[in-house]
Amino acid sequence: MTLPHDRDDTSGQHLFLGFEGTAWTETLRARLRALRPGGLVLFRRNIEDAEHLKDLIQEAEAWARTELGRGLLWAVDEEGGTVQRLSAVLGPAPAALDLAEKGEEAVFRCVSETARGLRALGIHVNFAPVLDVVDDPQTHFLGSRSLGSNADTTARLGAVWIRALQESGVAGTAKHFPGLGAARLDPHHRLPILDEDCAEKVRRDLLPFQEAVRCGVRAVMTSHALYRFWDPDWPGTLSVKINKELLRDRWGFGGVLFSDDLDMKAVGGRYDPETIVRRSLLATVDGLLVCQDENSADILARALFDGIRRHRDLEEAHRCSLDRLRALSASFF
Repeated sequence: MTLPHDRDDTSGQHLFLGFEGTAWTETLRARLRALRPGGLVLFRRNIEDAEHLKDLIQEAEAWARTELGRGLLWAVDEEGGTVQRLSAVLGPAPAALDLAEKGEEAVFRCVSETARGLRALGIHVNFAPVLDVVDDPQTHFLGSRSLGSNADTTARLGAVWIRALQESGVAGTAKHFPGLGAARLDPHHRLPILDEDCAEKVRRDLLPFQEAVRCGVRAVMTSHALYRFWDPDWPGTLSVKINKELLRDRWGFGGVLFSDDLDMKAVGGRYDPETIVRRSLLATVDGLLVCQDENSADILARALFDGIRRHRDLEEAHRCSLDRLRALSASFF
């Protein structure tokens, strides 16, 4: 892997990378030295036990401060239920749907405990809560990851979840904006297309995301679905109309906007790297998640480096995005 990055290059800070293995190896160090990412995303494949994980993060942080001149943001999907990367370390947690049935106090107590565990390990960002409103968890691909089928209840409990995380020092992430509740296909495998017949539900189901912004959520994660009634050309992750015009300009969200994993087929399998980079930055997406395929991360890193230097509009979008990423980092470092 050869990239034209130097110590002053900042384009790699948009990248949030998954990595292989459990050890802080020279191979991993060389990769991070070349790509200079903004952060790392943990998966079960990276974890042996609590002590090992804490040592790994501390060792990586010490290296990053010397080699990159800054800390790395560490993120994880720790939702509970079927999506728990750290269950072997923090213990099992109930799925969002089961937790929702127990009410606000149970949500706050359980999520606070998770957040304290994350901070003790050195993790800064939790990619939760899921705010998609799912009518039937038995048939929908999100299943019990959703807080339920009622937008008002999801908004209320989602706000409690976010407060519990952020009062314990972990950034919450409202996902998957503007909502996958009406989608029938899983974006891991195919592009969900939502036509006009879904418009009323999608608009109604915006409420949990509006409430998340209102209560100060630090981060939002995009949806890879195509919402034809809003933007017939681009899926949510790549849509200026959805992310910049709705989320930022109309709602006033000033935090960090993460893409969903760009290794998913709905986006990574359909668009070339130059298009992904251009459309993401113009849509005010700050963090590009590339969690499974090292080769795709290398290619996106090259596209970021080249695009930001060649195009004035991308350079400006990059500068604004760095301000948001640095503001999030400043609360931890």
